[in-house]
Amino acid sequence: MSSSWFAKAQQLHPLEWIVIVAVLIAAFFRLWNFTNTLEFLGDQGRDAIIVADIFKKGDPVLIGPVTSTGNMYLGPLYYYFMAPFLWLTYPNPIGPAYAVAILSIVTTAFIYVLGKDLVGKKAAAIATVLAATSSVFTNFSRFSWNPNPAPLFGLLFLWFLAKTQRGQPKYWIGVTVCIAVLAQLHYVAMLTLLVAGVYWLKDLLKWRTTAPEVRKSFLMSTLIGVVLFCAFLSPLLLFDIRHDWINVRSLGEFLNTSQESVSSLPLSQKLGHVAMETHGRSLQLFFEITIGKHRTLNTFLLLVVLATFVKLLHNKKSQYLLGYQILAVTYILSVIGLSFYRSSVFDHYIAFFFPATFLIFGVVLEYIGRFKRFAPIGWGIVAIALVYYIGYNIPRMPLRDLGWKVTDMERTAQSIAERVQPGEKYNIVLLSETKDVYGMNYRYFLTTSANPPLTMEHFGEVETLFIIDEQKIVKDVTALPIYEIVVFPNHTPSDVYSVPGGPEITILRTSK
Repeated sequence: MSSSWFAKAQQLHPLEWIVIVAVLIAAFFRLWNFTNTLEFLGDQGRDAIIVADIFKKGDPVLIGPVTSTGNMYLGPLYYYFMAPFLWLTYPNPIGPAYAVAILSIVTTAFIYVLGKDLVGKKAAAIATVLAATSSVFTNFSRFSWNPNPAPLFGLLFLWFLAKTQRGQPKYWIGVTVCIAVLAQLHYVAMLTLLVAGVYWLKDLLKWRTTAPEVRKSFLMSTLIGVVLFCAFLSPLLLFDIRHDWINVRSLGEFLNTSQESVSSLPLSQKLGHVAMETHGRSLQLFFEITIGKHRTLNTFLLLVVLATFVKLLHNKKSQYLLGYQILAVTYILSVIGLSFYRSSVFDHYIAFFFPATFLIFGVVLEYIGRFKRFAPIGWGIVAIALVYYIGYNIPRMPLRDLGWKVTDMERTAQSIAERVQPGEKYNIVLLSETKDVYGMNYRYFLTTSANPPLTMEHFGEVETLFIIDEQKIVKDVTALPIYEIVVFPNHTPSDVYSVPGGPEITILRTSK
């Protein structure tokens, strides 16, 4: 057995060895010191509570997390993705985070496996190295959060779309499924719907000139795709029907009146804003997530990237022309779509675009390496660029212990649980930089105890209030204008204690 593996290893191309090493490096960066670096904030605590109820109480959910903009709900797909992994490690919440990390490692490998069909082996190998050593991509791979699986489905979307344009209409089913999944991870990722729409209309316009079997496959794949898309989003639709179309109304308000959308601006200002924002959004899609915010340098590099792609798109004989075109259309429609948004675009909004970024960089660097005018220093330039990229990203890898770890949160929650009397109705308030007043991360661990805290609909029945003060900047936390504290009938602490290395906890109890 070992000799056969050794023989196969000897047959591998040096490029394949580079990819294997890159994937191993990706695995190291995504799994090293995992427990001590695990981010477990309010969003993660909230999700874990909801998901635990799915398998503990048989309580299915129809909606996912609420968006930070527009008060809209995502679909519940990510919660059902979390469920088996949280069940495996329960009550430890680390299971879903490990699942996200594994998905990221798989995505890194797929950037080569699928990317070589889009842009060629060398460009895909470079893209794999970039993905493996990206600090931003790695950071979103080391904790559980709904946008974090988006890069995998963003990559699959590009590959499925390329398949449809190579005369295989059945892959429209895969394109549609990817969009349905991305729509439940983050609504910004639905920009892929615009990209798919362009190519679907292109195929539709060729309807009369294609063979009957191709037309039949296109029609059936479209119908199946639509059915699957509706099936994926049906829980959210059912929720909207039951709750007076809350998502539809929120979307309408966001588009028509929100200060975060250009829709509320006059037409001339809309066009001006979009035109101006394309520069900044382009810098973010390509460089701010990879080598930081250096506006002058990044603008120069953007011109290099765009000029290279214009050159490549004019080479009609290239066997990878289709891949270049799909990447170009995805970039153009994504950057225009993002430019309609007036507020900050955070990195997790564009996680679906990460694979496109790495593949585009791979194409550009591979072109520079083989460009005859740069001979014989072309690959030297590529090497310098990679060294600069890796040198920027490695120090920013999230590998060091957090100051306040998930095990410390569990220890703090346990100290509260030990002070709760049997049957006592209690609640917690958290004072921290995260502004998560409900302390969902601590609350999760308390829900795993014998006496969990009150749920939100029963907050009015509280008999005991635990104030968890992580900040320790206010002398009298009982005087803070926080609703749960203000309405509590007794502001005289019955006990105050400190968790070693952690927060100070004030206990308020009703007078009996």
